Amino acid sequence: MSNAIKKDKGLVSKLNKVFFIQLIFISLATIGGVFGAAKVVENVLIKQALQGEAQFFWEHRAKNPDFPLPKTMNLTGYMVNNDDFSQVPAPLAQMQESYQRVELNHKMPIAYVTQKGNQKLFLVFEEAQVSKLAFYFGITPLVIVLLVIYLPAFVSYVYSKRALSPILQLVRKLEQVDISQTGLSRLHFDDLNQNANNEIATLVATFENVSGRIAEFVNRERNFSRYAGHELRTPLAVLKGNIELLKKQPLAASAERLVNRMEPMVVDMQSLIEALLVLSRENQVTNQQVTVVNDLLRNTIEQAIALFPEKTVHLTWQARHLIEAPLSEQLFAMIISNLVRNACLYSGDEPELTVTIDHNHIIISDKGKGMDARTLARIKEPFYRGDEFAEKGFGLGLSIVDWLCQQCGWQVAFESQLNEGTTVTLTLTQVNSLATQETKQ
Repeated sequence: MSNAIKKDKGLVSKLNKVFFIQLIFISLATIGGVFGAAKVVENVLIKQALQGEAQFFWEHRAKNPDFPLPKTMNLTGYMVNNDDFSQVPAPLAQMQESYQRVELNHKMPIAYVTQKGNQKLFLVFEEAQVSKLAFYFGITPLVIVLLVIYLPAFVSYVYSKRALSPILQLVRKLEQVDISQTGLSRLHFDDLNQNANNEIATLVATFENVSGRIAEFVNRERNFSRYAGHELRTPLAVLKGNIELLKKQPLAASAERLVNRMEPMVVDMQSLIEALLVLSRENQVTNQQVTVVNDLLRNTIEQAIALFPEKTVHLTWQARHLIEAPLSEQLFAMIISNLVRNACLYSGDEPELTVTIDHNHIIISDKGKGMDARTLARIKEPFYRGDEFAEKGFGLGLSIVDWLCQQCGWQVAFESQLNEGTTVTLTLTQVNSLATQETKQ
């Protein structure tokens, strides 16, 4: 599959993310509940219990002056008469609030103070035992509830992942497929159909059907290209041979003009067929060899100029660098030939061409008709021709150039001004500069 598509995170990673988010929120809710329960126990339940103990003590002390102070394992009472704190621990004398924690015997018990007349009752509560009870009867159930919640969440996660497993297998299989006739013919999902549910089975069947049809179309296109190329090459070769024979014979002026017009048209047809065959092949450039670009470029330009014997072409060659690059000579020649022929075609009877090699840039400039902005924006569209009344061309040249450049990883840019000329810049890749030259011819 194409790697150019930006990939989003997979379904499994999203499922994991949702599961962990659930666990985090459940854990936070549980921890918050635990701390909330602890605060409720401390600020509400214990305080109410101490207030009740104090009220109970004062009621019985009013009836019985000798009623004893509270003294249990967790609760201790102290009495202060007339602000005499000599019989109570010192931290109790420093209490600022009626209900607070105090540091006593290296512990932090809760102290509660009430006053009746000139008497103050201090109740000191050791909540350690209560905290243990709160833990066993409060926090422990919360933990159990948490585990009970975690277990269904985990089971749901496992079943969800298992439900998505056929989809993930399908995605992996499709990622490994080479989009070609051979790759599509191997696109079978028998292993997925064994454990797939109805939805997955329907999706798999659709993929198999579509891949089979695409394979048929690819095979049909290849057969057409093969047969059309063979059937068209043969008559064109015969026409070209007969034209060369006619040129060697004495002809009338009118017949010679016809032959001169026919020859470049046959060459154009041959180039067009070769280009269409290249377009119908796989989107991979093969037969790339490291080639000295300068020599190949000059030979290709001279062959393209030779197709216009009726014109006097003035070529200025500026090779600033001697370069080499891995490329397909056939595709490179096809691109350059199209560009040069366009330059000659739309530059009058005496085209002036300037070819510059500047490191990885090949620049072809002419001083021909040029193009306006509207035409320049559409020159890469198939079958579009800027001059509807030109004698040559089929409107496929620059579209083919652009497509071939994309397959080779190159870039082609056009700049043009109406009635001033056009400049085409072809940018190659993996170029190695062998030498620097400053020559003009």
